[in-house]
Amino acid sequence: MTTPEKKVRDHRGQKNPHFGHAMSPKSKQTISTQQSLRYSAIRQLMDGMQNQITEDRVREIITETINDYFARNTTEIKNNKPNNIPL
Repeated sequence: MTTPEKKVRDHRGQKNPHFGHAMSPKSKQTISTQQSLRYSAIRQLMDGMQNQITEDRVREIITETINDYFARNTTEIKNNKPNNIPL
């Protein structure tokens, strides 16, 4: 079974339907304004995301993470043997 050939249009150079047409100053201004608004919105989002994290907050996060890890991965030992011997 053969597939029909796909017709491809050639829009290079003078065959482009928009060839030779210039953008109006109003169109350029509209594009510029919209692009400026888009970038200012992105900047505002990025500034809002850059909350300063303090050293105390880092310690708190690490402590929570370690406690969660030990809570999930350790078993309770019920004997009289010491388990905190320094090595």
